[in-house]
Amino acid sequence: MIERINSWNSNYESDITYTVRVHKLIMGLIGVWPNLEKSRMQTRVLKGFLRTACCFLLSFNLIPWILHMFLILDSFKTRLRMIGALCFYSMVPAMYCTLMLREDRIRICMKHLQEDWRNVRDTNDRRIMLDEAKTGRFIIVCATIFLFTSGFTYRLITPIMRSTIVIGNVTIRPLVQGHYFIFFDPQQSPAYEIVFSMHLVTGIVIYLVTTSVCGTTALFTLHACGQLKLLATWLENLTSEDRRSKDHAVTQRLAAIVIHHVRIRKFLHQIQDVVGEMCFIEFIGSTLILCLLGYYVITGWERNDALSFTTYAIMLTSFTFNIFILCYIGEVLSTQGSKVNTTLCTIDWYCLPSKEARCLVLVIAMARYSTKLTAGKVIDLSFNSFGAVIRTAMAYLNLLRTVTL
Repeated sequence: MIERINSWNSNYESDITYTVRVHKLIMGLIGVWPNLEKSRMQTRVLKGFLRTACCFLLSFNLIPWILHMFLILDSFKTRLRMIGALCFYSMVPAMYCTLMLREDRIRICMKHLQEDWRNVRDTNDRRIMLDEAKTGRFIIVCATIFLFTSGFTYRLITPIMRSTIVIGNVTIRPLVQGHYFIFFDPQQSPAYEIVFSMHLVTGIVIYLVTTSVCGTTALFTLHACGQLKLLATWLENLTSEDRRSKDHAVTQRLAAIVIHHVRIRKFLHQIQDVVGEMCFIEFIGSTLILCLLGYYVITGWERNDALSFTTYAIMLTSFTFNIFILCYIGEVLSTQGSKVNTTLCTIDWYCLPSKEARCLVLVIAMARYSTKLTAGKVIDLSFNSFGAVIRTAMAYLNLLRTVTL
């Protein structure tokens, strides 16, 4: 018999803090963490300042890049070397705007998560939920490490290791590839130092936005997986406890199972509304970026450019990991939903009173609906989709190499 707690979860505040601490820190730095209570004027002003600063930095990164690509460069191959970064720098502002527009829905999901933690009454249930919270924290930490490692290799180490170029009396100091600033020369001091520093700060914003998308998906989806695990555990215990319980107690437990199942389904719809568009943007953009990064790795190898080869190989690994994590989260959710369906069909239903056993038919019918997470209701997040992304990227890569030979 599972040990019961006499009162509601007395540790729910510390549990919630543990669950969302890393996510709150990362998303708070870019002003997209929702305030669950009525916020003070200073908090709203700070959030508005952070959002304005992030939008300015993302525009400062994207617009000069586009101007340099279309006004300065004049060959297909030189533009091709910049189009991968252009895809990424266009994708990030789109995801950031989506995060800001989805703040109210993120707040609703957070309140749902808080209520689930507050209502935990079983030590085993709390352990299951903490395990899923630990997995969510591990995923966002790993995504942050991968993105910042690849990003700062590209934005900091590569420009520093590139030597300055002297053409006549003009010295060209390295920046993150090319930028075209109409109103000033970025090679003159102190403009160079300011631009270089702003590129580093912009990189931080870019990788925080990308990590926030992955972290938000992991936080809510893995919480839903934990709730599905609880549901499966309750179903397994339903018939074993029936031999020592009265019919009224069985009816109450069945009602609790049905209510909890409906609550999970509603939460999954809310998660889909929050992360669907962001995952779709990342899937489409990353497919093109993986193709181009593969091309950059190959061309760096052919030119014997060890620095370029290493930088793009690290970035290729990082983007592949990011897409894999999203697909892994979707696969875990789908697998857990299937386990609930299997548990419903295999429990010892014949040990239940006939009236209660008939009630399981509707529960089984509801459990047969898939618990999938999709990218924009177009692509299922699963291992099959991850394989499809890799195959598509490699097909584009083969086509690109054929065209550029």
